[in-house]
Amino acid sequence: MGVAVENIELVAGELRQRLGGEAVVTDEERLDSYEADTYWKAIASRANGSPLGRPDLVVLARSDADVATVLRLANQFGVPVVPWGGGSGSQGGAILTHGGIALDLKGLDRIVEVDEESLTVTAEAGVNGQRLEAELNERGLMLPHYPASAELATVGGYVAARGSGVLSTRYGKIEDLVLSLRVVTPTGEVIDTMPVPRHAVGPELTQLFIGSEGTLGVITRATLGLRPLPAARRFEAVSFPSVPEGIAAVRDAIARGYRPSVVRLYDETATRLTLSPVVGEELDGVCTILCFEGEPAVVDAEAEGALALASERGARILDSSLGETWWRRRYEFYRPPHHPELPAMWGTIEAVATYARIYGVYQAVRSAIEPYEQDGLTLRIHLSHWYPWGTMIYGRFVIPDAGANGIELHDRIWEDGIKAILEAGGVINDHHGVGLKLAPYMRAQHGPALDTLRRIKEVLDPNRIMNPGKLDL
Repeated sequence: MGVAVENIELVAGELRQRLGGEAVVTDEERLDSYEADTYWKAIASRANGSPLGRPDLVVLARSDADVATVLRLANQFGVPVVPWGGGSGSQGGAILTHGGIALDLKGLDRIVEVDEESLTVTAEAGVNGQRLEAELNERGLMLPHYPASAELATVGGYVAARGSGVLSTRYGKIEDLVLSLRVVTPTGEVIDTMPVPRHAVGPELTQLFIGSEGTLGVITRATLGLRPLPAARRFEAVSFPSVPEGIAAVRDAIARGYRPSVVRLYDETATRLTLSPVVGEELDGVCTILCFEGEPAVVDAEAEGALALASERGARILDSSLGETWWRRRYEFYRPPHHPELPAMWGTIEAVATYARIYGVYQAVRSAIEPYEQDGLTLRIHLSHWYPWGTMIYGRFVIPDAGANGIELHDRIWEDGIKAILEAGGVINDHHGVGLKLAPYMRAQHGPALDTLRRIKEVLDPNRIMNPGKLDL
């Protein structure tokens, strides 16, 4: 579905007058760079010369006022708008399937305030995650949200996709770290949600926009909770006799009040194909990396307690240097040669469930994807984000050569994987967002509740300009 040429030309002309000519990009080569995020299907389609979407123009916003101007004009003329941050999303959430305006927010790059007394930071949506962390570290602080995408991702992307980082088991996901947001609504109003998340003055609007992926408005600013850099970090590594024993040991540790910051439990295949190459050692079994952090005495007490529980479940204690190596190299998992490139196919079938259901979900996904081994597929599953009530599986699949029918094969793998998750009682995603990839399954996941979300969308975005085609809204 395209946008009327006359509307695009009218909007582009108005935007040049109001924002300046340098803020409006129509150069074909520069538009090309907004055709795909890191979603495999988008990358493959672009390589085949048939991108899933492309902007008609790009606006380089520098302020809340710029964003409001863009949305008011787009709403008036019915032109789609898709917010664009670092382009690191893996679900196709930033692809302009309906054309229109790619609203590039990287120019909103101010760290507005670091409140060292309240342990908060207020940053604009375009602030790069790695840059923010470096500046906080200089003050002895950290934003304990360490996603693999930190080199590219922005604060706005963290929040809009409801993301998570490797320290989430201790500190929570991004929704646990957000205090408040500034949002520009689809009709151009600039609103601030309540300055703190714990209040009794009505429903919590902040959480409505977290995870909304640009479908309900544009997040332009966030206030986030900080922590002091830990005085000590202690890494450990263990090997469990089975995935269920590992899950049970971690569940028991969390139930007793131990708070590891990192728990990365790799099944046998993931240990061999994912963990071993990065840490540089041949490992087998269900290897698990643990990290405990904080004051030294507390760190040691938690680590020793958790290791004792692991031993009760038959775990072998491995050399702790494995954990330290994993920490130093943790971003290498997502770079060549450890990360595949075309003509390979790759993707992450992710699910979250309660402890009572998670192993059933794990088995269901393995069984659903096993037939594709004849196509050269390998499935490597690890569990990396843990909660008092359950955990998640992160099922990375790779096929060395996708072949001529790669797109069709990709869609069948996803359909079978999602069906297996839902039938086993899981939720189809933990922290990567929905985007294009999971939009077709939102009805199956939400049921009638999806209609409530759609009604909210209709009120906020009456002309449906905001990121159409995403979240099945």
